[in-house]
Amino acid sequence: MKCYICGDAAIKRHGRSNMCEKHYRFNQMQRTAKTDKKYVPSIYELEKAVPHNMSCSDCQCTMNWIDGDRRSQGAVLQHYRNGSIGISCLSCNTKHGLMVGDSYRELPVGQKLCGGCQIIKPLAMFSVRDGGKGKTYPLSRCKTCATENYRKWKIANPDKYTALNVKHNQKRKEKNNGSSI
Repeated sequence: MKCYICGDAAIKRHGRSNMCEKHYRFNQMQRTAKTDKKYVPSIYELEKAVPHNMSCSDCQCTMNWIDGDRRSQGAVLQHYRNGSIGISCLSCNTKHGLMVGDSYRELPVGQKLCGGCQIIKPLAMFSVRDGGKGKTYPLSRCKTCATENYRKWKIANPDKYTALNVKHNQKRKEKNNGSSI
């Protein structure tokens, strides 16, 4: 089956197979903009906004149309605060929502905004989590804010904290007893 807009090969998504990946994604972008009560661009405007060679205009990563293994690099409709629109990767779109104005565009390489203290810090100040497939991602809060947040939780939830410690110590005991045999 072919896309009814451009004639490229259509994909089958949710029982429908009348659009290619790009136009299927454009349709999603239009519905999301309407739901969010933002300006809804036409297919023609979206076509003009697609960056050459599908690289994000903000971070230069190669974007994809349909979410898959590289979800953070999925193409998203971006409404900039100056009134213009563009297509950026999901990662840059998320940063845009967290930072004042369009300041995420001036964020230096190797720096990140802490979700706790709202200060831009080097990536070394953030702990990382395993994202699977050998990838790691920095946490949203810097190490200082994460430690402070945990300390507050520990004070507010002494019973849960004690229960978690007991459970952890039991697992360690079982592991140590099993390895000495």
